[in-house]
Amino acid sequence: MESTVVRKESSEVSHAQRDPLLLDRAFKARRMVIAGVSSDRGKWSNIMFRRLLDGPFDGELIAVNPARSEVEGQPCYASLRDVPGEVDYVQLLVAREHTVDAVRDCVARKVPVVHVLSSGFGEVSGEGPGLQSALVEALAGGASALIGPNSLGLYSAGHGLCFSDGCHFDPGPVTFISQSGALCTDVLAQGQIRGVKFSKVLSVGNCADLDWPDYVRYCRHDPETGIAVFYIESTSNGRALYEELKRLARNKPVLVLKGGQTPAGAQAVVSHTGRMTGEHDVWQAMMRQAGVIELTGLNDLLVTLQAWSSAELQPRNRSGDGVMVIGCGGGVSVLISDALVVAGLSVARLGPGTLSALKQLEPAAKVFGGIDNPIEMPVDRLFTDPAKLARLIETSAADPEVGMVLLHLNLIAFSDLFGDDNLAHLEAVCAAIRDVAGCVAKPLTVVLRNGDCGQTTGTLYRSALTSLGSQAGLDVFSDLEPALAWLGRVRTFTGCRS
Repeated sequence: MESTVVRKESSEVSHAQRDPLLLDRAFKARRMVIAGVSSDRGKWSNIMFRRLLDGPFDGELIAVNPARSEVEGQPCYASLRDVPGEVDYVQLLVAREHTVDAVRDCVARKVPVVHVLSSGFGEVSGEGPGLQSALVEALAGGASALIGPNSLGLYSAGHGLCFSDGCHFDPGPVTFISQSGALCTDVLAQGQIRGVKFSKVLSVGNCADLDWPDYVRYCRHDPETGIAVFYIESTSNGRALYEELKRLARNKPVLVLKGGQTPAGAQAVVSHTGRMTGEHDVWQAMMRQAGVIELTGLNDLLVTLQAWSSAELQPRNRSGDGVMVIGCGGGVSVLISDALVVAGLSVARLGPGTLSALKQLEPAAKVFGGIDNPIEMPVDRLFTDPAKLARLIETSAADPEVGMVLLHLNLIAFSDLFGDDNLAHLEAVCAAIRDVAGCVAKPLTVVLRNGDCGQTTGTLYRSALTSLGSQAGLDVFSDLEPALAWLGRVRTFTGCRS
């Protein structure tokens, strides 16, 4: 069977001739039409319309439905051909049997970007693939570009457009483009909770017309995209995608999560978008040669975005990239040191000046093994005086060989030591950590160990996570493994920036 990774499509030349920033007409739409808006408040089309109507979108929102003259207090046109004036962007939520005619109307009106949210095309059997081909044929002779079908919509931070409730519009540098609408929701929601700021999120569905080379090309030319993240299941033009990824990766970080890596996953992709995925080893070779970062899953994607956001806060003239380890529990500190090396990281070698300063902060350290890296101290000495803990972190981070600081806290030992006062004392410790994180110009990672070992430690973990989670430059984990993955990504990005 022919792999779609390397198969060319007939429209490659025409796609290359399109304005690379054509998608701005959607992301920055001044006049937007939703065709197929229902008056039923339980229908998806009505929910989408109200979400935009009530949200921060400051452009003109226009409804089209031949069965209605008004929807949600807004005038409703029978057809797109009846809408006066120029239209930038159309979202189609009409029944699939009416979609081809609606696309023809868009072409006749010279709409730059048509976004088909309706499903039931190439991802299903029967008439679906033929209808999808008819969508593309309906574009012939016009200048309209089509996103989808089988899509969710888009998010544009700077222009108040979104497909989901609960998101904020604080703009950032991240652009996420995905063949899965559900992943768009997950990545936007979970990313924003973790402090990741997005510029744009786009659900592209089956890629019947615009395909991955077009989307990658847009990210390369878009000045608001600082880092590009793609969830790719399949493409009809692997060669063009490779060339565009390579061009993009020369100037911006590129992250790719590939769906359909196993036979079972590949079969699921056929049901999802109606396209074959191609051989996974070919994809891996293509991504390596293009210079992109391949992701292993959703959690890796989110951790990597956190790491990039943290790396962006760091100075560009940093010298060292070693890790400083501070915590309670000698055996754990030893295991962390081993794990850092196995993960391709290094334990920072502290200079004489730093060691001398640390010994002055804790002159009794020789009783429990002395001061070095890791700093391993009993919980009663490390956390009884939060101000001293902050000074230990600040002094360690000042060493030029230290690029990152890892602090690990055993919540069981903490609870045993402070008893009924554990929550109040934990807040004092968290306040000290927050303060020092705002002073040091290096990432500070906190691992809250054993937060899942009973009600008391669970309460402590949730309290610390709430207290620490909103501080820039500070990231909190419950386990060592994701913390190490995060540190590895931070080092990758700070190295690229330097």
